[in-house]
Amino acid sequence: MAPKIQLKTSAYRVSPLVEVSDLAYTFRVESEYGSYRVQGVQQLEALLHELEVIETLAEVSQSEAFASSLSSSLASPVATTVGVAKRPVASVTGLPGGVVRYLGGKLYQVKRGSSKALETYRDYRNKDDKEEVREEPKEKKKLVSSAGKLSRKHLGHDSSKRRWARQLGVDPYSKNEVLQEALGRIAWASTLGGFAGDFAVPSSEVFSYAGKARELVWDRPAHQLEREIVDTLKDLKVEKELIHAFRDTPIYSLTEKMELCLGFKNLKESGDVAFLVDFALRAENDEDAELMIRTLEVLVSYSQRVAGIASIGERRGMLYACSNRGYDIYPLAVDYLHWTPLVYEALLSEELAADKREIWVSGQVSPIAKLQLREHGWIVYEQVDRYAVPSSAATAKR
Repeated sequence: MAPKIQLKTSAYRVSPLVEVSDLAYTFRVESEYGSYRVQGVQQLEALLHELEVIETLAEVSQSEAFASSLSSSLASPVATTVGVAKRPVASVTGLPGGVVRYLGGKLYQVKRGSSKALETYRDYRNKDDKEEVREEPKEKKKLVSSAGKLSRKHLGHDSSKRRWARQLGVDPYSKNEVLQEALGRIAWASTLGGFAGDFAVPSSEVFSYAGKARELVWDRPAHQLEREIVDTLKDLKVEKELIHAFRDTPIYSLTEKMELCLGFKNLKESGDVAFLVDFALRAENDEDAELMIRTLEVLVSYSQRVAGIASIGERRGMLYACSNRGYDIYPLAVDYLHWTPLVYEALLSEELAADKREIWVSGQVSPIAKLQLREHGWIVYEQVDRYAVPSSAATAKR
């Protein structure tokens, strides 16, 4: 399942027993920094690399030079006020719940004639405005917030954090709380304390599939990335409220928003980018967000390697595209598609009936599932790598 990984290192231990639950591989990882339960090989590889990096930074933090630099940085009143590290809510993402709701037609159902995403956004903004007034005077809150952001920006903390993230090969906006704290500590030590580390860094190819997005995130400050996201969506003719909702949603990290935007740009010829943005905004948690990102990647892969996409829509709550060759393409981001009542009900439903239809699966498809799907008119492709499509699909005769 994951031939490139080691099951045990000084930083972690992966249980050799793997569950298949709701079409996903479930891995269990033990480490000094916590116990994890993750779904999917890609998430496993990302987590293991982050644990290796955390261990490396933990070793560095024991050095006398680092301790002295961190002590000097904490002497600054600004560093003390802002905090050593930004601590997002810790979470371990996984797909099973999202996939079950997705195939059941309950995850991304589109409301005809109205926008659920915009309604949610307006409610969120109204609630946020009320809480802002109730907590403290608006002028004071704005001043404190601006002071914190400006202090970190002008002192170089954020740019230093991005440089360290690039050197270590990790996402500066990762939702791994322990990694965020470690990056924050070394950023302050190098920014205000003058620390300059010289150490071996674990190599990783985890993020190579989204190399362009990672380069942008490493190179540019957050406010510039947000502006580029807004400008990109404007150029793609997305309405203002949807743009603001996408910019402000807490469901996706800044890196994930940039990856989605690059995907939207690749699919602009379909003319349905606004629909995709609205579709993405229906995600309610990390599982839904990861499912959306992986699903979009399969569509982009198809459009780049096989055929253009004429239109994008939804059927039975599932995302699909109509190719220039007249095929309905259904991307499915799962680890192991096997024949279950849920799969039967979803993929053999009348709503998905078509003379020419293909299913593109990011993981494996069981022999029985292949047989059943092919008998009912599906063309099946499996193990579709991120932004890479099996050569047989590109050369297949239609």
